Amino acid sequence: MDSLSTADGLDTLNIAALIYRLDAGVPLLVDANETAKRLLPVGDRFPTADPWQWLDARQYPASGREHPALLEGESQASHQWQYFHIRQNRQPLQSIKLKVSPLDAPAEGAQERHVLIAIGEIATADIAPSLLPQAQPHLYQTLGNLPMGVCVIDTEGYLRLVNRAFCRFFGYAERDLLNAHFRKLLPQQHRLAADKHHAANFPEALNQRRAVEVLLRDGSTRTVIIEDTISQDDLGRPQHIAFLVDITERRNLERRLEQKNRRLEYLATRDDLTGLHNRRFGLELLEQALERSQRYGEKVSVAMLDLDYFKEINDQYGHPVGDTILIEFGRLVRESLRSSDTFIRWGGEEFMMILPGIDRFSAQTTLNRLIERLRHHPMSTYDLHVSFSAGVGEHHHQTSKGLLEEIDQALYQAKSAGRSCVAIAPISISRPGQCCNQAFSSL
Repeated sequence: MDSLSTADGLDTLNIAALIYRLDAGVPLLVDANETAKRLLPVGDRFPTADPWQWLDARQYPASGREHPALLEGESQASHQWQYFHIRQNRQPLQSIKLKVSPLDAPAEGAQERHVLIAIGEIATADIAPSLLPQAQPHLYQTLGNLPMGVCVIDTEGYLRLVNRAFCRFFGYAERDLLNAHFRKLLPQQHRLAADKHHAANFPEALNQRRAVEVLLRDGSTRTVIIEDTISQDDLGRPQHIAFLVDITERRNLERRLEQKNRRLEYLATRDDLTGLHNRRFGLELLEQALERSQRYGEKVSVAMLDLDYFKEINDQYGHPVGDTILIEFGRLVRESLRSSDTFIRWGGEEFMMILPGIDRFSAQTTLNRLIERLRHHPMSTYDLHVSFSAGVGEHHHQTSKGLLEEIDQALYQAKSAGRSCVAIAPISISRPGQCCNQAFSSL
């Protein structure tokens, strides 16, 4: 290829030469002369993508159509030197003067062409004295010494200004942040959503406020409030000005308070040992069930269960074993009930069951199945078999207090009958001049 000799000939002038192939407008580095290999981190393997990031004279990313290899199509660019910058890895930013020339005669409809970039000067760019491109000194004077972190982000998402507080907060030197993409400061899992938010809300959105999780240089994360607005640079291009306030400690305090509140809400309605509804909340649930029964005429049965000889278990094996049995008993009963049923720890070894939609005889059948299941289900590491006695009542316009008194009487009769059985409370039907008590039944 003649282009190779053209690039090598520039070595005598100490001019670095890069040859790009343009395939459908996409530049690919295909060769470099010895001067370029000596002065630039090019390497010896071709073709290759650019081993650096191109920035224009104002240190804005020169990607896509702004790539210098594509300037050869502009008549003015083909006849004069232009200034660009390159950055590779963590190397200092370098300022270069270049000229672009076509190497192929243009052919109609051709998708592939070659261009030569001649680089006449290479120098380390001096960006240390200022945190802001010199085109915006008024912003630097205004924002540079603010105690809160401030940055300016362009339409592409690159950082154009970072003040001292911003650098200190993230733990970076300014040279590591200027011209870097804002994604660098976000945890990996948030970057895609942040890109979409930036594209959707720029440049029209104004005065937004949101909480964002950010990534510091040491790998730790913090939570910040970002307040941002839209401004314009000296050329009239829109840019974000974002102010950051660290709220990590406040957010951690809020999370701890939320956890405590959830715990208090849990304890207000749940038994701490078994996780069942507690007595206080159980009474509320009972009132609601009886109100539905009264309003809609649906059946509802209520049962009170008491574990048999539980005191002897505590005395012989200790309270930790007793607690284990209470937990396992609560879990076994919950697994045996319908989703519409409610199981409540009334207190100690006593439990209440609310069974909507069924009468007292169906409730008795349910409880008898539970007693039978317990006979074949040993509990705790001691393989103990437990049983319970129960009283069942059905709601017929009684108050909750009256219904519970009837159920307590039935439970007492079940215990007196030898335990491990279910007694049904009689239904009192009040008529003028007559009182009829239905016969007591038990297992």
